Amino acid sequence: MDYSDIISKTLIKAKNVIKERYFEGNHSRLDKNAFGDIQYDIDVLAEKIIMDEINKNLSGATIISEESGIREGNTDLFVLIDPLDGSLNSVRQIPLFSSTIAIAKGHRFSDIIASGAIDIIHEDLYLGDSNKATVNNIPTKPNNIEKLNEAVIAIDLNIRSEKASKAYQNMIKIFDITKAQRILGSAIMENVYVATGAIDAFIAPSKQLRTFDCLPAIHIGKQSGLFIRFLNEMNDFDLLSKEGVSYVSACTETLGNNILNELEYDN
Repeated sequence: MDYSDIISKTLIKAKNVIKERYFEGNHSRLDKNAFGDIQYDIDVLAEKIIMDEINKNLSGATIISEESGIREGNTDLFVLIDPLDGSLNSVRQIPLFSSTIAIAKGHRFSDIIASGAIDIIHEDLYLGDSNKATVNNIPTKPNNIEKLNEAVIAIDLNIRSEKASKAYQNMIKIFDITKAQRILGSAIMENVYVATGAIDAFIAPSKQLRTFDCLPAIHIGKQSGLFIRFLNEMNDFDLLSKEGVSYVSACTETLGNNILNELEYDN
């Protein structure tokens, strides 16, 4: 079975529907999703399109989705979905948000066999499998930046707890050293931008991102040859875990280790 083809066709179909709804505007705020986050009508629409395709092509798989939570199925195949990463961007009419899917033959990050993400507005399709990573069928090409003072970095800067606030203290040193910083509001897009060379590193210093927020894009980055380091105690993340994910993704190992040094993380 061509899992990358299933991901590609599903994301393109979702993109077409989500993009049309985005331009209509007047988005409705609904209840909270399965993980306690604010949910909008466009989130529900995005999930329906993707879930319908997954159910049709991968019937019986265990599905982990941001909106509806975990739907237990067989233990041979796991599908990780963020129907709309950057929901607030979409309802505020900020044109940077995405949909993402990862398929795994097991419940660990290392079990992912195919992943994909699509930029809804710009329509760029990012795919990763066991052999390569591409954007619009062209191999991705990260930068070769090694020095912090030459690096453009992105960061997950949502602060939802006291622990998260403390985790950001060491980021001030990195802000002082790096060339430029960006906060884009979609961890999926920020991650794939490292894979394509648009930015040089992405840092999630606190355990606030969930598996579907980042693991599909981290997989794409891994296939691009990026330096990836989880900062959680586990270094092969459980797709079903409700623990937040903390990590560094960098275009080179040297840059990644330089970031870890500033974070005072034992690498």
